[in-house]
Amino acid sequence: MRWELFIILIAFYGFGQKQLEATFTTEKIKIDGQLNEDIWSKSDKPSPFIRIKPDPGTVSNSLTNIQLCYDQDAIYFAIFCQDDPDSISKVLSLRDDYNPNCDIIGIFLDTYNDNQNGFYFGLTSRGVQLDAKIVGNDYNDKLNLVWHSAVQIVENGWIAEIRIPYSALRFPQKEVQDWGVNFGRQLARNREEASWVKVNPDLENMLLESGDITNIKNIQPPLRLALIPYVSSYADEVRKLDGSKGLLRSFNGGMDIKYGVNEAFTLDLTLVPDFGQVVFDQQVLNLTPFEVQFNENRQFFTEGMELFNKAGIFYSRRIGIQAPSKVTQTMLNEEEYLENIPGSSQLYNASKLSGRNNKGLGIGVFNAVNAEQSATAISKLDNSQREVLISPLTNYNVMVFDQNLKNNSSVTFTNTNVWRAGSFYDANVSAFNFNLNTKDNNYNINGKGILSAQLDKETTVGHNLNLNVQKQRGSLIGGVGYLQESDTYDPNDLGFNYNNNRRVIQVSSSYRDFTPKWQKLMKWNVNASFSQTFLYNPSVFSSNMASINFFAVSKKFNAGGLNYGATLQESKDYFEPRKWGAVFTIPQFQFLNAWYSTNYQRKFAIDLGGSMVDYHQSAWRQYAYNFNPRFRLSDAVFLIYSFEKELQLNSIGYAIPFATPAQTYSGILFGQRNRNTTVQAISFDYILTNRMSLSLRLRHYRSTLAYQNFSLLQDDGSLILLDGFNGNTADGTSAYDINYNAFTIDFVYRWVFMPGSELNIVWKNSVFASNDAVNVAYWQDLSYTLQTGALNSFSMKLIYWLDAQQFKKGRDVLPR
Repeated sequence: MRWELFIILIAFYGFGQKQLEATFTTEKIKIDGQLNEDIWSKSDKPSPFIRIKPDPGTVSNSLTNIQLCYDQDAIYFAIFCQDDPDSISKVLSLRDDYNPNCDIIGIFLDTYNDNQNGFYFGLTSRGVQLDAKIVGNDYNDKLNLVWHSAVQIVENGWIAEIRIPYSALRFPQKEVQDWGVNFGRQLARNREEASWVKVNPDLENMLLESGDITNIKNIQPPLRLALIPYVSSYADEVRKLDGSKGLLRSFNGGMDIKYGVNEAFTLDLTLVPDFGQVVFDQQVLNLTPFEVQFNENRQFFTEGMELFNKAGIFYSRRIGIQAPSKVTQTMLNEEEYLENIPGSSQLYNASKLSGRNNKGLGIGVFNAVNAEQSATAISKLDNSQREVLISPLTNYNVMVFDQNLKNNSSVTFTNTNVWRAGSFYDANVSAFNFNLNTKDNNYNINGKGILSAQLDKETTVGHNLNLNVQKQRGSLIGGVGYLQESDTYDPNDLGFNYNNNRRVIQVSSSYRDFTPKWQKLMKWNVNASFSQTFLYNPSVFSSNMASINFFAVSKKFNAGGLNYGATLQESKDYFEPRKWGAVFTIPQFQFLNAWYSTNYQRKFAIDLGGSMVDYHQSAWRQYAYNFNPRFRLSDAVFLIYSFEKELQLNSIGYAIPFATPAQTYSGILFGQRNRNTTVQAISFDYILTNRMSLSLRLRHYRSTLAYQNFSLLQDDGSLILLDGFNGNTADGTSAYDINYNAFTIDFVYRWVFMPGSELNIVWKNSVFASNDAVNVAYWQDLSYTLQTGALNSFSMKLIYWLDAQQFKKGRDVLPR
């Protein structure tokens, strides 16, 4: 009888749009997971969820009851997840950690019903909250919305009771709301993922394939005003000019403000922000001609930034942290170089206005003002020093207009502006990008056009053009793409682009099987691609690459992959010589890498990987391997250890001096060298409660570079060996060898004592050191590094959320 019911439900499911009717209530609902209110007594029949994985399209054995109601302040969900209490996951996790060891119920709300923009609210069986802003298939979980929830484990399952205030949402102001909705469940014990409305695994878009909430009437978007003041105190060790340590104490205060201008648009302000507790960047020894891109970890720049990042020309770390080298070197004389560059500068204020109206037009305006920044300029001629301005008082501005179109399509215009005080240049970048899908979303065409301008005594203008056509659904997918960037294109004043002056043609095709005939496999795919790169100016060949990749996941959720690729001829590198017009010829090479990952649901899991690169008719070889064991020591304690090793043997590249060599040459110096890089990291989490945790992040990065010989680069890209040059300084040590160490610790205690309010206590420890001891053994070198004098920082920060709704007479905003 049960399976007959399932067949009937599936038939209904396949031929009708699923709907949930909301009931208006005046009853006061206490969020405690007990469901004692009368409104919850009218339980609907359980809904069968449809598996996404494993066995996509089949009916889950675990039924789910969903009820919802609303009042003038919030929408409420009561969800009963039927299950055996002994099988329900007891694992605690950090907030917004989509841990495969957790049982999760998720709500996907599409309040404009445009299938593109929405909100995700998730809750684990231990009451840990997860939330995210959804844009297409991208989930931004960096924001922490303020909502309320409770969980109870009962005789035949677990209950999730959720209150989402309207102040946490954006929706149109109209008499009858038309919201899209979907629900998802994750069952940890068998790694099952299932949804209320069937979601096809070839796209996995929870908003595109969703049902509807009906009967929400006569609700008004509330006053959305929140004040989030903070106070913080720091005790930081600092390095004095004589090399000794000093202690710097500080006490700070500031405020974030969130104000709903209307039902759709929100203004966010940060006044005198404090980013001192942000985790360390993962520093590396960079030998390339391009800068390193780091992750943004400052909360104001990660929350609600989806609209501003849509064109790919906004890199928020340009604000106060990572100014482009063209700016930092503006005031330098030709014979000078910089030292004592500060890690960050004071951000005076930042604001962002963003939202989307009922016509589907998204509008975003961002503005920030950053203080000037200075460093020490040192002369290569006589070692004289002077203080020099490396970044002036600067205003950063971004403006975005993003129009939703039917079929999950959109067009977007973005403009970024950078205004700098004094004699520094200004910059402006404008981008138009589009994303168009066919009605069934099987086919897609997307592209962009970008115009950059640097405004100095002479204006420099450049462009970027990009077009891609692809089939994106079904078993067989693929596409072709074209990218063109002029030699004067430079968006890096407020964006990030590794290199310009290129034209790239790419073709790829993949075959995916979500229901393999071999019963031990859950899914597999194979991908083949080919790309060819030219310079834009002059229009000459640069490189090509062909590759084939295989990936598979077993029914036991073990996964593995194998990748092979090769260049079809010698490559021409016009960037490695660091001088325009020169070229370095790279031998033809091939690479192979493989990886394997066991099921994370187990108490012990491991990730393994290895790779090799072989250069034809050359002694140049590269090898790398990694292993990352993961331990679930208990339901509240997690430990991950990571080890990575990379060996570059007889590699050839531009020779960068780290000291002054006794001999110099007028040509471009290259060197043959061995590079040995080791990275060890420990990640430890102890989850005390669903609102309190201890987290440790420890990382040691070591990279040594030892030169064997040196050569001069010739006009044709070849090298001539310099027999009489050893690269030593006047005192006999190597000017080119380097042993670089970066050791960091981030230890954080976090207590979310009420929604939006938290206490953070942080200890940070760091050592960044370099010398020429390239032959010292790893553990001995680590011991020396730790003895060079780590710098410590201890801080406390209290953040408190004050919501205007809390002060409305007769309103009771209950804590979770």
